[in-house]
Amino acid sequence: MTPATLREQLQELSDGFSGIAGIAAHHLDSDEDVALNDTAPFPTASSIKIFVLFELVRQHQRDNAHIWERMTLRDVDKTPGSGMLYDFLDGANLTLHDLAVLMMGISDNTATNMLIGRLGVGGVNEAIREVGLCDTVLNGPIDFDRIRESNDNLAVSTPRDFVSFFTRLLRGEIMSQGGVDMMLDIMRIQKNIEPIRRYLPFNPYAREFGEQQDMWVASKTGSLKGVRCEAGAIQTRRGAYALAVMTKDGQDPTFTSENEGTLFISKASKLIYDAWGE
Repeated sequence: MTPATLREQLQELSDGFSGIAGIAAHHLDSDEDVALNDTAPFPTASSIKIFVLFELVRQHQRDNAHIWERMTLRDVDKTPGSGMLYDFLDGANLTLHDLAVLMMGISDNTATNMLIGRLGVGGVNEAIREVGLCDTVLNGPIDFDRIRESNDNLAVSTPRDFVSFFTRLLRGEIMSQGGVDMMLDIMRIQKNIEPIRRYLPFNPYAREFGEQQDMWVASKTGSLKGVRCEAGAIQTRRGAYALAVMTKDGQDPTFTSENEGTLFISKASKLIYDAWGE
C-alpha cells in the first residue's frame, strides 16, 4: 500500500465519523509518516496517564522518587470512574510501582491522582516540556466536577505530540534504556483488548507464559463523553511504529466496546498495521 493510498483510506474513515478525528503515525525503521489533522488539539482523557508514568520513571532515575516508595490510601484520595482503589478499604499500603501498574493496567483514577499528588502537576508538565512537546498540558488531577465543564480541563494534546514522544522514547533519545524498558514493561502489563489492538494478531498473554511474541503493544486509551483516544507503540515483525488516534465531539453516547469512537481507533489501527506491520 502506498502512503497516498493509506492516507486516502484514513481520510475516508474520518469523513464517516460523526465528530472530529486526528491521526498520526511514524514507522521507526522506514521513517514513513502518515498524518491526518495531527496538529489539532484534543482532550486526552486518560491517555495523559502516559506522561504521569513518564514523570514517575524520570524522577526514579533522578533519585527524586523511587518506584519502591510507599503511599497509604486515604478516603480523601478516592476518585470515581475507572479503577478499583475507589472500593478498597482505607489504609492499603502501595508502592509507586503498584500505583503505576494500576494506572496503566486498569486506568485506575485513584492511583493516578495519588501519583500526581506525589509527583506534582508542575513536575509532569516540566517533563512534557523537556522532551519538546509544546501542545500537551496536564491541567490538574482528575476532577469530574471540572471535567463536566469541559473535557479540556483534565489535559489536552495532539496526535503529533504523542507520536513524537513515542518515537523519541523508542529511539532512546529522552531517557536511558533502563528507563525506556521500565516504562514499556509497565505499559505492556495491560491485558484487556483495547481499540488499537482489537483487529491485530496480538496475544497479550504470550510474554508472561514464555511464548514467542513477535508483536507487542504498549498503549493507553482515553475515554470521556464524546472523546475516545489512544496512543502508544506497536512492535511487529517489520519493526516498530508509534501511533496516536484521537477523537472529540463524537455523537455516540454509549460506553461500550462498540462505541463509534472506539471502533474508529480500531479501524484506523488496522489500516496502518496492514500497511506497515504485515
